[in-house]
Amino acid sequence: MAEDQTAGSSITGTPPPRLPVVRRLSEQFLEQLDQQRADLAKEVVASETPYPFVRGTFHFHSRLSHDSVGTLEEITAAAKATGTRIIGFTEHKSREVDVVATNAAGWRDGIYFLAGTESSNALHWPGREGENDVRFLCHLEEIPTFDREKYDGIEIYNTHSDAKDEPISMLISAMVMNMGAVRDHPESAFCSFLDYPADFLARFDRLTIAGRYPGLAGNDSHQNQALRVAALPDGAIEVRDYADEVVWTDNGLRAKMLLAAFGQKENPVERTELANVQLDPYEISMRHVGTFLQLDEVNEQSVRKALRNGRIILGFELIAPLPSVGFWVERRQEPVGTVGDEIEIKEGMQLRVDLPATAQIRVVRNGQTFASFEGKQLTLDLHAPGVYRMEALQTLAGQQYPWVITNPIYLVEGERQ
Repeated sequence: MAEDQTAGSSITGTPPPRLPVVRRLSEQFLEQLDQQRADLAKEVVASETPYPFVRGTFHFHSRLSHDSVGTLEEITAAAKATGTRIIGFTEHKSREVDVVATNAAGWRDGIYFLAGTESSNALHWPGREGENDVRFLCHLEEIPTFDREKYDGIEIYNTHSDAKDEPISMLISAMVMNMGAVRDHPESAFCSFLDYPADFLARFDRLTIAGRYPGLAGNDSHQNQALRVAALPDGAIEVRDYADEVVWTDNGLRAKMLLAAFGQKENPVERTELANVQLDPYEISMRHVGTFLQLDEVNEQSVRKALRNGRIILGFELIAPLPSVGFWVERRQEPVGTVGDEIEIKEGMQLRVDLPATAQIRVVRNGQTFASFEGKQLTLDLHAPGVYRMEALQTLAGQQYPWVITNPIYLVEGERQ
């Protein structure tokens, strides 16, 4: 079945105006964002919710991919630092090595790994331990339409896709001119390109209105984005990336400003490196967004089942930690279903939201805002079938950021009791 592109969009309201990227990477802005992130983190208090979840990271690359040099040891350390218990590797295919057979799979040092590939805009985890393959479409911005039957779900956020809406020359220039601030505030700098994934979610809503369809977050982690800033004898500044290619150079006023900022009073007699900043260390790119799976225990069957069934909540933990979150349906104060579930609507059912800190809560039904509220908890009476999902947004340093995005709960007509 082809993707239906006629249903409504989830976009409502007007977020605060987006600041230019050079402002979002300035020392003043990053300091303010750091402080407000820290203040928000102090407000976070975990609460009891009826459905347990486990933090995962999917769409992930190591040195088995041609564009990463990250090691399993570095990845495991980052997972432990961020509370991540599941990692879904998606290596680029290679003629030299079988990247699935060679990669980590199952339990390794307290982390559960899925070994898979990224190819032709698909994340593919081949079947293992009697379980079938799992396929999710990735990089939706490159795919105008697709056959939904060929995939188990889609990415509804991708870090690389998010960054691509910034003109690359402007983004690099802003980073270079604010290199000291980027180096001193690495997490807030990583948030500089974080946007509400409006286009992805509009498509997701169309797909889920047509039938149950899961969505996950693509971290697209590589640990391969580094900038090395060097001063040249002629007074120019040269910036090279991880592949040692020159991505930015200047021999005018901006070069003089950078030399002064790095305390370089005179032109060096030979090429001199002024800074080497890793922009996407695994720990930061992993913390940026997590795919939380609602399951009781972690094994091959439960992880794949949770992915296929949409038992998924996205949490952007560079905005604020997410030690707990709940979005479920209850009746007579008893839970009857959560994200990914199809539930027959009955008299007396209520939709529940529970967050660990105050946020701008938005419940979306069939692609349109059903309710919006500022707070930590929300209870809504349910009277109509529909596809219900929840978003929690935070406004920090005058900019709006997504914090939580859930997969839908599917309420269908049934006998009223």
